[in-house]
Amino acid sequence: MTNQVYRINDYQFSATNSVLFDANVWLYIYGPTGNRDQRLQSTYTLALRRIRSVRGRIFLDVLVLSEFINAFIYNELPQVRKPANFKTFRDSDRFKPVAAKIARKADKILDKCELTESGLTSVNLRGMVREYAAGEYDFNDQMLAELCKAKELILVTHDTDFSGDNLTILTANRRLLPA
Repeated sequence: MTNQVYRINDYQFSATNSVLFDANVWLYIYGPTGNRDQRLQSTYTLALRRIRSVRGRIFLDVLVLSEFINAFIYNELPQVRKPANFKTFRDSDRFKPVAAKIARKADKILDKCELTESGLTSVNLRGMVREYAAGEYDFNDQMLAELCKAKELILVTHDTDFSGDNLTILTANRRLLPA
């Protein structure tokens, strides 16, 4: 079965909606990615406001928060300033203000979400690892797809990796939208 993909600007949120925002969307809203694309930042920020205004539920899995934090670090620093050894950078005084900034943004996400746990004890991890080994899937995206299916969550993403996963997806990414 294929995905049901909707343009996020056209979607009518309701109190019965339960959504999970992918890390890439949180990066548009609160991260340096949004600074590079104001249109997408505005689109996803407005969607966040709209779902909150109707009291829809926004869920967060630790995997998404972890991806947000890790991606934020690499998006925050220009390529020329990225240290060759991340652990050396992380242990330096230069990292402390970056970590504090990221923690403030992570707190904003936590303020708006309900935590959920995957509870995915019955997924076929070996099969997922084999799919990952073929080089066509991102493992974290596979896990998020399974989480959304198991918990009946609508996925808000800008990532084109979610295809054929039998999900309901909201996006501003034209490449994900049906023609």
